[in-house]
Order: sequence, then structure tokens, then C-alpha cells
Amino acid sequence: MGKLMRVNMSALRVTTEDSGKYQGLGGRGLSSTIIAKEVPPACDPLRGLNKLVIAPGVLSGTSAANSGRLSVGCKSPLTGGIKESNVGGNTSQKIARLGFSGL
Repeated sequence: MGKLMRVNMSALRVTTEDSGKYQGLGGRGLSSTIIAKEVPPACDPLRGLNKLVIAPGVLSGTSAANSGRLSVGCKSPLTGGIKESNVGGNTSQKIARLGFSGL
């Protein structure tokens, strides 16, 4: 893994970039770090400055047992803090095999 896909819904643009400073992070670690660093603490969770981060786990895309975990995180509208959800399945394996650390 090593790329981040950024989807800007306001400009209707998709870009990819090297994961750089987020290299080695995956899943909950990546989603929480991006939200903490890139989302202003006082932003409204239901407005345009919030980000939805979809990140496969660190071992996704490998043959490791139970490695198909996908984390989805954003700023919570209920608490205003960072909230993350986790799900299993093939989606994280496919995202990781495409070379993406997160969307």
C-alpha cells in the first residue's frame, strides 16, 4: 500500500497522492490521524469541511488470516469527536490490492 485517493465532491475531482507522512498507518490509525490533522476541530460534522476516510487495515491485501478489515472514520455529528467503524469482507482486500492505503 502506498497511495491515498482523494475525492473532492465540491470540485468533482479525484486525485491520488503518495501516502507520505501517513506511510505505515492503516485502518483505524490512518482514519483517526487524517481526521485529527486535516479536519478543523470546530467544523460542523455535517458540513463541507468534514472528511470521510475509508481505510483498509495494515494487513489487508495479504494472505494473513482475518486480514480483511475496513475502517470508516469521520467527525461524529453526535459527539463532535472522531468516530470510527470497522467491517470485514472483501472490499478492504480489493482496495489494498489496488495499492491504496485509504480513500
